[in-house]
Amino acid sequence: MLAGGAVALVVALGIGLFVAGRVTRPVVEMEDVARQMNERNFRVRASVRSPDDIGTLGRSLNVMAGRLREKIDDLEREQAKATAILDAMVEGVIATDGHDHIILLNEGARGIFGLGQTRVERRPLLEVIRNVDLVVSREIKLPDPPERVLQVHAVPLRFTGDEPGVVIILHDITELRRLEQVRTEFVANVSHELRTPLTAIQGYLETLLDGALEEPQHARKFLEIVFRHTERLGRLTDDLTDLSNIELGRISLRIEPTDLTEVTESALAIIQPRAGSGRVTVKASLPADMPEVLADRDRLAQILINLVDNAVKYTPAGGHVWVEAQRLPSGMVEVAVRDTGVGVPKADLPRLTERFYRVDKARSRELGGTGLGLAIVKHLVLAHGGDLGIESELWKGTTVRFTLPTGKPT
Repeated sequence: MLAGGAVALVVALGIGLFVAGRVTRPVVEMEDVARQMNERNFRVRASVRSPDDIGTLGRSLNVMAGRLREKIDDLEREQAKATAILDAMVEGVIATDGHDHIILLNEGARGIFGLGQTRVERRPLLEVIRNVDLVVSREIKLPDPPERVLQVHAVPLRFTGDEPGVVIILHDITELRRLEQVRTEFVANVSHELRTPLTAIQGYLETLLDGALEEPQHARKFLEIVFRHTERLGRLTDDLTDLSNIELGRISLRIEPTDLTEVTESALAIIQPRAGSGRVTVKASLPADMPEVLADRDRLAQILINLVDNAVKYTPAGGHVWVEAQRLPSGMVEVAVRDTGVGVPKADLPRLTERFYRVDKARSRELGGTGLGLAIVKHLVLAHGGDLGIESELWKGTTVRFTLPTGKPT
């Protein structure tokens, strides 16, 4: 009996080990596979060695893992595609959940609010962007420098079984509003500039027609005033046409090696009579070995005449105006027009090259300026491939610098 019991125990142990090898071990392996799938490792596969239910379960698990992997790959591709599209958008896009926590913020929105690469997902919207107006569709201003104007559109974002969130689209219309302001100011300024001489011309002509024409001593004086105003109108229309053609690229520059010294001397010769009548000294100081510059001779003369004429206008009697030039290490030539005039307040410097912008409007009109000279100069310098810079100190003078390329034309 003892021997029989021992044999039975050995047989039972063998059967147990066999069952453990055929049933328990595959189940443990599949449990491990399921655990790895739960950890997002969908490339793992269960070993399938039997045609029974355990083998069928293993094959089903492998099929499910493969399909899940395909679905996740598809979702990751779609997410990458959506992220690329959103980040490529100029508009800012912000999405929040039902608790006003950020779930998406594209690069456009990061740039608008200066967030850089700061991690903002799952943080409250008002904690990241402190502006309560973002949740409504309207136009808002962000006062932080630089000031921005945004057009905000907010629409609901619905989630299954959850409170709806919000998708906010931000259009940066700062430049659009600035251009609208420039256009409004331009129309107003042109109207004013045209109205002033036209009103004067009309008034003096009416006076002449009412009988002053029969009084020679008055008639000549009135006609001279009318003539000066018509000249001013002519300069204004010429400058407007010039500026419009330059901005639209309708002028063709004949770029060729040009003697800067010769053009400077001819420009100063034109300005000299005005400078002499105002008792302003005008001098040129250019190095003897100054290289030729690549420029359109007539347009270069126009640049210099405008700059020197401006300097003379705003320099009181006894003052000085210098034209200087030097070769820069970059290979460009820098030309500077310096004066000892009244100068310009720092707050006005950024706007000096705007059309019709004047620091002292009354004095500018009294001196016959159209307010377009520096705008024309800026566009002509840029058309030559150069840069324009203005430095000034109130009551101490102004220096206008511009650069031109040197060398032979390509």
